Amino acid sequence: MEDGFKATLPMFKDDLKILRNMDTTSIAYTFPFSTASLTQNEGILYGVNANDSSLIIFDRFKLENANSVILGKSGGGKSFLVKLEALRLFAQGVDIIIIDPENEYQKLAESVGGEFVEFSISSEANINPFDLDPDSAEEDELQNKILDLHSLMNVIMGELSPTQDALLDKALVLTYQQKGITLDPETFKNESPMLEDLYKVLIGMETPEAKDLAARLEKFVTGSAAGILNQRSNFDLKNPFTVFGIRDLEDNLRPVAMYIVLEYIWNKIRKEKKKRILIVDEAWYLIKNKDSGAYLHSFAKRARKYLLGLTTITQDVEDFLATQEGKAIITNSSMQIILKQSTASIEQISKTFYLTGGERHYLLSAGVGQGLFFAGQSHVGIQVIASREEREIIE
Repeated sequence: MEDGFKATLPMFKDDLKILRNMDTTSIAYTFPFSTASLTQNEGILYGVNANDSSLIIFDRFKLENANSVILGKSGGGKSFLVKLEALRLFAQGVDIIIIDPENEYQKLAESVGGEFVEFSISSEANINPFDLDPDSAEEDELQNKILDLHSLMNVIMGELSPTQDALLDKALVLTYQQKGITLDPETFKNESPMLEDLYKVLIGMETPEAKDLAARLEKFVTGSAAGILNQRSNFDLKNPFTVFGIRDLEDNLRPVAMYIVLEYIWNKIRKEKKKRILIVDEAWYLIKNKDSGAYLHSFAKRARKYLLGLTTITQDVEDFLATQEGKAIITNSSMQIILKQSTASIEQISKTFYLTGGERHYLLSAGVGQGLFFAGQSHVGIQVIASREEREIIE
């Protein structure tokens, strides 16, 4: 009995000589009070570390890229967290651009002197997707624009056969040539074509494939959705806090509007490097279409070069993670915040982020504003906190 008792004492003496293999999860349980600290000397406050009550102060621009993904079920506090982060970053001089499918950021923009741009069929603000940068000296400016328009037309028209795709490419080149625009950068100063010019070129080709493509565009040229694409640009992105609201568009038109706004923003940020955050709420509208999803993924990969951080938000977690584009966007985001999850999506979340059993349970039972905060190689539990003044502005 005495020998058995001594074997249980912390005396650094092993009389039993019995070895046992342990996996990393079991070893982690032997360090119950060891947590990752995400308190830095600069950045903004995201919340309180749920493990040791330290403050999570973090600068996302110090990571490999400034991209962020926020996943959570409805009512978990996603919108409040995004508005709080936007408010605090804006106070530090970071420009904020938001694509808002439900117009829920309108009051926030107005309260900080920002600009809310309603993007709908009857709105006064228009963006012509065919516009070129007149000051560009890059010879591939036109080629890149035509490639982007290819993707936009696929979003509008749906699946195209190889023959139709080749025909569309030829029609786009002819559309610019009719305006005197070639690969020569000097011609970029000419008036850009509009969607109706492409429509007329397709009609003039007089082939069954061309007529089919023209018929798919008719709604956006002479039909009910003519106000979205077929207008001259009359808007300039100048306000440091700008929200694009697309609530008043039909669900099938929202991916088109979001794509156009994204491309417009991309052309603007390339002209001047400065810290900016682009927030794409309900990103599932783009991800569910292969071409617009691929464009958003490309946006995430290229953003770092221009000091841009892309924030992607969705509550359709299961569908988002089921696509290659959704997974790729998460891979290209150095910061991820996972808030309260449903039982339907927790399995997919666990596989994607390699969660432990305790972390799974925490996400299922989390309250509003509670979740997991991933930054680089570290992750901690988080409780989002805000001051009374911030709550008044946000709510």
